[in-house]
Amino acid sequence: MQSKPCMASAIAIPSKQPAEIYIGGAGDESSRLVFSYAEARRDAVRGKRQVHYLPHWKITAARQLAAELTGAGHPLALIGHSWGADTVLRAAGASDAEVFIVGADPVAKPVSRITARDGRPASAALVLHVDAEPPAYDRSDYVKAAGYLTGGGVPRAFRFADTRIAAVLNHWNFRGMMQTKGSDGQSAQDWLAAFPDRLSPASG
Repeated sequence: MQSKPCMASAIAIPSKQPAEIYIGGAGDESSRLVFSYAEARRDAVRGKRQVHYLPHWKITAARQLAAELTGAGHPLALIGHSWGADTVLRAAGASDAEVFIVGADPVAKPVSRITARDGRPASAALVLHVDAEPPAYDRSDYVKAAGYLTGGGVPRAFRFADTRIAAVLNHWNFRGMMQTKGSDGQSAQDWLAAFPDRLSPASG
């Protein structure tokens, strides 16, 4: 898939620590798929970056946190899984500064499609879509399919993402999605490691 040019090819080296907000999908508070990843990430980058976690239904809290971090000058990356990616779009809309958005197998919430609130936020400097395509369906993929039917599928912001990574994984495998390499050899994890010094999608 050919990547589209993003709003900004680079962001200046920040004076404040970059921040990452991870937002889990439906049931993440029990499955802890995204929560555990965010905890491990926090340990790995301690002292270098801020790492936060929220469940998908805390939309107001996500918007407030995104606005506070970018307002204080922290370069921000927002990463969401399933319905969490829908919440990421809402949170990004609260920021006046450019943000980096990652959707791991994103699913639109019904209200987002009805109100056309699933488009690309004006603040999005780069949108990355990790698209899981399972080798065989399991329960998580059937839950995702039900979400597609009620919510309208992939949010528009991710359907027209700057960069897409195809991951041969089931819907539950958030960690695997973050580690899957794209056609340019870069995973979502690699993009985050380079953020915010590099925020332009590779061509090709």
